[in-house]
Amino acid sequence: MYAKRKPREEPPCITCRIDSLPENKDALRIFFIMRTQLIMGPSGPIDLNHLAIDAAMLRERIEGRKCFNQVLDLGQWWIDRISEKE
Repeated sequence: MYAKRKPREEPPCITCRIDSLPENKDALRIFFIMRTQLIMGPSGPIDLNHLAIDAAMLRERIEGRKCFNQVLDLGQWWIDRISEKE
């Protein structure tokens, strides 16, 4: 609801946020472990460090390309949010 507003707004509290789907829980867990592991370019972040994703997945005993790709998608979303703020 808040994301679709013009201008876009952040939810005011945690109870306004949507619970994740069960098939996304692993990707969210990995993303929140390593969301600050960014590859930086001259104008800001350009990607997540793929080795950091692998290391976090290994540490959490999560396997599969699906989770890795979901984390990459979350990373691109995160980078887009960072870029909007600048």
